[in-house]
Amino acid sequence: MVAENSFWVMLVFLIMGAVAPLFIRKNDKVLNWIAHGLAALGCGAAVLCAITVLLQGKFVVQLPLLLPFGTLTVGMDPLSAFFLLLVGAVGCMVSIFAIGYSTEYFHKRFPAMAGFYNLFLLSMILVLAARHVAAFIIAWELMAVVSFLLVNHEYEKHEINRAAFIYIVMTHVGTAFLFIAFFLLARAAGNMDFALLGQGLDAATRNIIFVCVLLGFGVKAGMVPLHVWLPKAHPAAPSHVSALMSGVMIKTAVYGLSRFLLDFLGNGPAWWGGLILGCAAISALLGVLYALMENDMKRLLAYSSVENISLILMGIGAAVLLTSKGQPGLAALAWAAAFYHAFNHALFKSLLFMGAGAVVQAAHIRDIEHLGGLIKKMPYTAFWFLCGVLAISALPPFNGFVSEWLLFQSLLVLPQAVSGLSAKVAAALLIAVLGLTGALVACCFVKVFGVSFLAKHRSEHAQQAREVSKLMLLPMGLLSVACLTLGIAPQIMLEILKETLGGFRGLNVHVLSTGWYQIAVTQNAAVNNSQLSMPVVLLLMGIGIAAGLLLYRICGKPGIVFGETWTCGIVPNARMEYTGTGFSKPVRMAFRAVLRPHRSLLVNEGNRASAYFGRSLSYEVGITDIFGRAYQPINSAMLLLARYVKKIQSGSVQLYIGYIMAITVLVLIWNS
Repeated sequence: MVAENSFWVMLVFLIMGAVAPLFIRKNDKVLNWIAHGLAALGCGAAVLCAITVLLQGKFVVQLPLLLPFGTLTVGMDPLSAFFLLLVGAVGCMVSIFAIGYSTEYFHKRFPAMAGFYNLFLLSMILVLAARHVAAFIIAWELMAVVSFLLVNHEYEKHEINRAAFIYIVMTHVGTAFLFIAFFLLARAAGNMDFALLGQGLDAATRNIIFVCVLLGFGVKAGMVPLHVWLPKAHPAAPSHVSALMSGVMIKTAVYGLSRFLLDFLGNGPAWWGGLILGCAAISALLGVLYALMENDMKRLLAYSSVENISLILMGIGAAVLLTSKGQPGLAALAWAAAFYHAFNHALFKSLLFMGAGAVVQAAHIRDIEHLGGLIKKMPYTAFWFLCGVLAISALPPFNGFVSEWLLFQSLLVLPQAVSGLSAKVAAALLIAVLGLTGALVACCFVKVFGVSFLAKHRSEHAQQAREVSKLMLLPMGLLSVACLTLGIAPQIMLEILKETLGGFRGLNVHVLSTGWYQIAVTQNAAVNNSQLSMPVVLLLMGIGIAAGLLLYRICGKPGIVFGETWTCGIVPNARMEYTGTGFSKPVRMAFRAVLRPHRSLLVNEGNRASAYFGRSLSYEVGITDIFGRAYQPINSAMLLLARYVKKIQSGSVQLYIGYIMAITVLVLIWNS
């Protein structure tokens, strides 16, 4: 009863927050506190509901809605409860942050934004709660439309309007594939209820459904090459909405894919896992490369989400492959790695987008080339942002290290689990790709933090920046503590994951009790018990720190002199600092075959009195978006088709009735 009651309380709070702007329209300040406060309370109830379901079990409720396709049902099981916990925890923090951040949007259609924000949270929760095909599709479409409206909030700006258009087109392409997958499932089962889906499927139909599901949810997740909307839409949205989209919304795609693979389709052939792994490896490498080349802070974080979602897909692909090879323990480890990283990414990516939002509010600029020195102007924001940087770079003792280490363990056994030389080489290359990706991520976020927060300010915007309000700092601090907690005490999350995965066939979750630090190697179809415990790791770290302090004491305390850095007598200035473009140049040159950089040198002669003076030079460098060009022919074909289709819209009601009659006749002939 506690789970059901908290579920309904959650829905009531979010619905109240969605309709509040209809009654409070003239006072943005009051509406800000009420709407986002109700959102925070609703997310808190979501956390309570999720925890109760994980402890006490699932529940299903039939809604009193009789529709042509049956009675709608909603409910929660451990799988949806895990993702509800993610939505609730991050949504609560983002809602508190939004109270301070949303003041930027007062008198800019703020009531609409506040209402749609609550509706966005509600739609994501309904996606997780749906237990009927129609309910899922309705909630999925509601999530797409509401997020489109939030992205397009400042629709008077051309670049934002275009980003929102690309987003809504791509998300509906994904929805079309999901329609096909659900149609095939429901047709085989003879029912749209989730409890009955998956029955009566032959091998060919299962394969078609899998491909449709991978494409459909791959669009929402931002998997390459279906990611083109993500680096455009996430930066265009207000920063608190960006935090929800990148940290939470794309996880609904992970939930959907997991629901199909764990529940509806069951254990699949090895090539399913191989396909997911291949797509994930390409997406991870390209995502971090494009992120490293970016100087727009929010676009960089958006591209980083492509890389992180790919790590989650790596874990899912490894789990599917290991399940097909009869390794239930290692498959459970891979699923745990994927879900752990999904939760971790929600925490630290939301934290980083909040930090970026704080910078945008304080400096009114997103280009890191025009920032610098913010650690002096915004010390608390800089510290919390640094915590997020350490977490996303998978550095101990933060949570990103644990989930990526679990993922490494899952991939280490793949060369032994697969057969054939080519498969073993491919599995070994996956480990190398993951290692390379981790190094590039660290490089990327050294660039972000160093260029944005350290050294001297590069513009008046950075010089005039001031620390943001405590309402914005508080959730960033809490998320940083959560990242540290899940890094130091990962067994908390592993126990949750045992409850989440324990009910699915083909998985042996007892392996999660042996310790996250255990190296997973296949030996006689069992896991080796060699361990390196966390207390030993902490002890070794403590010994190293103590030795360093002792050496420092013995050598004496050096004198401290304050002054400018010596630069051959020249006073240091911002033009001497590393820029983001300069920092990333070695990587750009090393991967020029993929990034295809282009450079241009513009010379402005002006009115020169001398041949040696008065000439200005402008140097520009960029990379080629191969995926943007790949979509151009498709875009042109769609526009051409639209011109022809437009001709049938004559405005005649009689003609439209004729269309309906013709379609009705064709359907009757088809079904006869």
